[in-house]
Amino acid sequence: MKILIMGTGGFILPSLDALLHSDHDICALITMPLRVDEHSKRVSIPPVHLAARRYGILPYVPEDVNSEEGLEILDFFRPDLIFICDYGKILSSELVQFAKYGGINLHGSILPKYRGAAPINRALLAGEEVLGVSVIQLDPKVDAGPILGADSWNPSVQDTAVEIEQHLSELGVPLVLKAIDDIEKNNIVPLEQDPALVCGAPRLKKADGWIDWTKPSRYIINQYRALQPWPKVFSDWIPASGKPPKRLILGPFAESDIDLPAHLSNLPPGSVLSTSDGQIIVQTGDYPVEILMVQSSGKNRITAGAFLRGNPLRVGDRFGRVESRP
Repeated sequence: MKILIMGTGGFILPSLDALLHSDHDICALITMPLRVDEHSKRVSIPPVHLAARRYGILPYVPEDVNSEEGLEILDFFRPDLIFICDYGKILSSELVQFAKYGGINLHGSILPKYRGAAPINRALLAGEEVLGVSVIQLDPKVDAGPILGADSWNPSVQDTAVEIEQHLSELGVPLVLKAIDDIEKNNIVPLEQDPALVCGAPRLKKADGWIDWTKPSRYIINQYRALQPWPKVFSDWIPASGKPPKRLILGPFAESDIDLPAHLSNLPPGSVLSTSDGQIIVQTGDYPVEILMVQSSGKNRITAGAFLRGNPLRVGDRFGRVESRP
């Protein structure tokens, strides 16, 4: 089958590799142009650009794939099928019509849950214990097309979005290959998505990283898992002494079964409950958590014990958000 591939981020890489080593005719690779990364403020080279160099492929990089330039590329190649994954832009119906069988998409959730740009992150924030991938037919609505295949996986409670994304990207490969094979043999059985189960997965924002200590301990643990490698999770350390607050990147976290004296057990969420034995224990909305690693601005991440040796964090200090800070 003559396939045109579209992708930019790392989630597509295992499927890209499998298709390039398959018997299918990969007629073209389209990816997004190089841009200044909104986080690092530097020009970022996306994973697909690096992969294309390794494979000796010169990708097409239209500024807007739905523009006349993009339409001309599709018109020139007239593929049987478009495969899109982690591309970064929604395709117009006009563009998809250039492919004989339309297009398919590999998405990082068990649809119809978590439609959108950040499915893995939003699923972790919601406390999902089972994650997965879906292959769908392209539809004018975002991630709303009929499902051609899906698979699920139970990550460990230590896995962050980084490890989970890598595993799910590999989990999707056989689904992609089977969907293409079924399309070629006219053997697909599309499953319409249940509108009652739809929920969104909007793109992450920097503000998502603020820790709300009134949330349950499990939520804060999952927040750390969900927001790696960006925006991470952070909080202001507010000393009881009245010294200026200090913003810290925190995590990972662990549940704590510390025995507290009565005068500490009723302290509000965000209160530092213990700094003994190299541990930082903080109250949440239900049970205490232990902060395992700490990173100060401009410095490397260090263990809680190392942080305590160089910083006067004390019982009675608290973590929170100082609104006057940017």
